[in-house]
Amino acid sequence: MFWTTFNKLQLSLDLLMPYTGCLYGFAGDQVEVRGHLELRTTFTDGTASRTKNIRYLIANAPSAYNVLLGKPTLNKLRAISSTRHMKMKLPDFGGKVITVKSDQKEAKRFYENNLKTKRGVFLVTTRAPSEEGVAPSEIARAEIALERRLEPAGEVLEREIEGRMFKLGKSLAQAAQD
Repeated sequence: MFWTTFNKLQLSLDLLMPYTGCLYGFAGDQVEVRGHLELRTTFTDGTASRTKNIRYLIANAPSAYNVLLGKPTLNKLRAISSTRHMKMKLPDFGGKVITVKSDQKEAKRFYENNLKTKRGVFLVTTRAPSEEGVAPSEIARAEIALERRLEPAGEVLEREIEGRMFKLGKSLAQAAQD
């Protein structure tokens, strides 16, 4: 569970138990964990439901998601998830199948916004070589936008199409543009 979700639920900080492990994000960077707690969680599709105690780590990291369920939790629920269909199915205790659906319009909007922000902006600060006490007005700041783009990988062919050169490849690799 993400910290913003924890706050939106207006849960008491007293519920958090200490957590001493490390958690790493999708980019490999370490994520701050505020603690963990166990909550009774109900999964429903309006026709059937199932309630289970689930242990949540509270991660202080930006995310478009509210919670992420790990494989151990999905296995305990006997759930099957499909990212392609943005659905999760799990059995209730009466033999019915619960289908939990995602908001596809919201997911598409997030995906499109994420594509727009694939630029990294860096702040470069330089100062003239002098003694201490350089005034802020003497510091030049420049923003350098580094736009990431996909490049062909593997066996690459160069072809001219309508007067422009194109690189064609069988697969794509992420590369930084200078």
